[in-house]
Amino acid sequence: MRTFKGFIIKCVLFLVPFFVLAGIYFYDDPFKVLREYKKYDNDPIFLNEDYIGWKTYKNYRDSLHFDSFILGNSCTMAFLTSDWEKYLNGEKAIRLYGTAQRLAAVHRKVMALDKQQDKIANVLLIVDPTLLREHQLSSGYMHLLPPEISGMNKFKFQSQFAQEFFNPKFMIPYMDYRICHHYRPYMRGIVNPDKNIRNTVTNDLWNPREEEIAELGDYYWEKYKKRFRPRSGQDQTYPPVLMKPQIKLLSGMAEVFQTHHTNCKIIISPEYKQIRMNPADVEQLKNIFGSENVYDFSGINQYTNDIRNYYDGAHYRPCLGRQLLDSIYATHEPTD
Repeated sequence: MRTFKGFIIKCVLFLVPFFVLAGIYFYDDPFKVLREYKKYDNDPIFLNEDYIGWKTYKNYRDSLHFDSFILGNSCTMAFLTSDWEKYLNGEKAIRLYGTAQRLAAVHRKVMALDKQQDKIANVLLIVDPTLLREHQLSSGYMHLLPPEISGMNKFKFQSQFAQEFFNPKFMIPYMDYRICHHYRPYMRGIVNPDKNIRNTVTNDLWNPREEEIAELGDYYWEKYKKRFRPRSGQDQTYPPVLMKPQIKLLSGMAEVFQTHHTNCKIIISPEYKQIRMNPADVEQLKNIFGSENVYDFSGINQYTNDIRNYYDGAHYRPCLGRQLLDSIYATHEPTD
């Protein structure tokens, strides 16, 4: 009898840490997926941007009547909805992006918007070869699309986040930061040290590096020169990435845009590394969406030559985004 009681006590003691952590998970809701939130304010933890963007859209869709959408990966931060709306006809825009976004995810979002929206007036699609190459959905909690878009079972969706929480690679830095409120280098990718400022309505992102650039001036690029790999200065071209699976997804999106009479503009990102998108891919995009709607800013040009247009080797600034908008809407006078 004593042996059995001892066994029960050991089991209880063994399970206590699990129940404590489970309680913290349900109380904290670190990924912001367990409960509904009116606003998704800044969070010290990197969140699933696909989920946050879609929930924000659903929260304000009926009151603000969104009908214009910025789609793509994190480079969409260079295009503020307030800047884009100056070229629209009174339409209301929101940014629906994803971290390391894939073409498959963009396609699913367009299909979901087709079901949700009576009108998709405008789309600004920011692409690069990496985005266009991936015709299957990403795995991992940071890239899961909301069940409403992906069709994934809600229980499976939630279980992915719960499993990630109990993964020591997440749980240890999370609990460390939760207790000490101090960022440490090993927390990279889990805890956000930059405290980006999110617009809780349009999902725009204000990068605090802008404030640093204002303070440091040109010294910013000297201070962070390790973020910018040397460029060859020679013309380089990516291999083609648009094959049958990708073309099928893009064509499906184009059909939705045709149905809604959407004014779709596709921007091929001006990457800092100055590698041109393959001309065959550019031509394919023009064939699908119309040559007048595809703008290729990749390669060596006036935009990519200026290092001051970039935060680092992967992301460019809203000052460059505004230049690109001015270029593609050159015949359209912006409104104040």
